[in-house]
Amino acid sequence: MNLIAALPGAHATLAALTAAREVLVDAAEGEAATHLLLALLLLKIASDTEAAAHDPSGAYGSPLTWPPGAPGAQLLAVPADARFEALHHHRFAVGNDLRIMTALQRLAQSNPATLGEVFDVLRLHDGWPRDADRREVALSRLLGRLSVPALDFRSLRGAYRSDIGEAVDRLLERNQPRRSKLPLAHVPDALGWLMAALMDPSEDEGICDPSCHSGSLLLAASRWARTRHGARRHRLAGQEDMDDGWARTRLRLLLHGEDNHAVHGGTPLRHDMLVQPDGTLQRFHVQLSRPPFALAWAPERAPRDPHRRFVHGLPPRQWGHLALLQHMLKAMDPQRGRIALVVPHGVLFRAGDEALIRRRLLDANLIEAVIGLPDRLFAGTPVATALLVLRSVRNDEAVLFIDARQLQSSGRRSAKLDRAGAEQLLALCQARKDVPGLACRADPALIARHDGNLSVARYVHPESTDASPSLDAVRRERATLRSRLNALEQALDVDLRTLEQPYAAASERGAA
Repeated sequence: MNLIAALPGAHATLAALTAAREVLVDAAEGEAATHLLLALLLLKIASDTEAAAHDPSGAYGSPLTWPPGAPGAQLLAVPADARFEALHHHRFAVGNDLRIMTALQRLAQSNPATLGEVFDVLRLHDGWPRDADRREVALSRLLGRLSVPALDFRSLRGAYRSDIGEAVDRLLERNQPRRSKLPLAHVPDALGWLMAALMDPSEDEGICDPSCHSGSLLLAASRWARTRHGARRHRLAGQEDMDDGWARTRLRLLLHGEDNHAVHGGTPLRHDMLVQPDGTLQRFHVQLSRPPFALAWAPERAPRDPHRRFVHGLPPRQWGHLALLQHMLKAMDPQRGRIALVVPHGVLFRAGDEALIRRRLLDANLIEAVIGLPDRLFAGTPVATALLVLRSVRNDEAVLFIDARQLQSSGRRSAKLDRAGAEQLLALCQARKDVPGLACRADPALIARHDGNLSVARYVHPESTDASPSLDAVRRERATLRSRLNALEQALDVDLRTLEQPYAAASERGAA
């Protein structure tokens, strides 16, 4: 029998996981129940790999013939008394909850660099069914449903099944709580693909996201490295300020076939965790990130910064994106380093300290491209955004400006970026040529005339024509101008609200 040909697709894997998740429908906390299921899935994959490696029949081949570096969950060490088959064998006996938690604790203890504290942070104990009398039956059914053929991973043989990661992501999206501030994929798929393509990570390169949320951009970069370069030894690293965010990222990346031991909690603007043994910052070839749009920081810490990161200047307390960018520059490989960072539009044109930082970045010839992204691209926020692309070593002093809003398909109610648009943007970045109404290659003299303002509208203008415009053309131009005006007003509103907050707080204290 050809085991590879018999592998199930993402639909069958998702159906099996969905059926298992239904058993926990009465859990005290829905998100914890989903994480409990995924933790058991992790244990199942690792246990099946161990079983295949020691199968006396030889049906799954010898580990010596498997591809090197079995990925993700298959890298985990599983103590003999914590393997999934033992849980399944004893599922009809009393004490399933204790056996499950003990097995997961033993798994975490045996893999401290990868799973240390992950299960505790995700509060797996809140994933039990509320009704204690029915808990034993429910957990017995859960273990049974995780043993169906679609979830038999013994045939992986050191390979990675993409259907696992796809099914895991769909399950997480379906069971995401409404109160969640950010969706699982806080970066649209097409934008993640574009950022990964612009960075072009390859073999032996370090990839980092200093604000990784659930790891969407790390996965996009890893997927590009694997599919375009056949990379197996690229390294992923990241930080996430929200505790459940970094724990979920570790779990998710393992299930996507990635070894993610370098994902940590916290934010580099307060407590950087990605350092060398001697205390210096780790260097990365690729850094890509979409940090929170409201990003405050503490500039008073800069004089005591052991890494001397903020050499280009100190942005205001309430607008920390250029502080994060300077951290990324300090952590950038000096020869092959590149950065893709999503920022609010205000970062491109605000005056004061931010203008000084922009001019210094331009003088250092670090900025390669500025892409104005479509409006309302990110779920739940109207903030106008742009993508900054920087490179440590450049052979060109010009900056490419692109207005991606011009790639929006007509008739859409809100601006989106699809894969075709992302591919067109990649081609524009590679060509680095003027395209009327869409792209402008601005030399230093032109940028200097605008005093270092990086607003895309300063450089990319609507395409003009000598012929008399048609009614439809005039309407399209009016819609474009309205869109730009709305984006500018939204950026200014965000800045105004941020500036008003300290005064409002002071007034409340005075009234009290």
